[in-house]
Amino acid sequence: MTASQQLEVDAYVLSASNLSTTSRGYKALRILLEQGNILFWCLGKEDTFQLAKVLVHLRFKYEHVKGGLSVCADSKMNYYYKIMHRKIPAKSLYQENVINSIFEKSKGSNYNWAERQLA
Repeated sequence: MTASQQLEVDAYVLSASNLSTTSRGYKALRILLEQGNILFWCLGKEDTFQLAKVLVHLRFKYEHVKGGLSVCADSKMNYYYKIMHRKIPAKSLYQENVINSIFEKSKGSNYNWAERQLA
């Protein structure tokens, strides 16, 4: 993963968190994303657990380590590919010109399947 992609993930997570840019939570999240970890003594245990709730809401992978929170090794790459750049949804399996029932009349003929079998 390139540095520009990592910065793109950081910016996306910070904007998706809906935290005010002047709040402690925003600054703590920015430190966590830039440094890779944040310790309890920086925020306090309760605020660190609130930050963990924000990360759970954003579906960003992290882990509790002794003394704080840490970003998992491949969490930014997974977030980039799974959350930010999702694949285009597959086309539906429904087709308009296909007869779904043996009793429906086909568009090209006046007879349905059962009448063609008896004819």
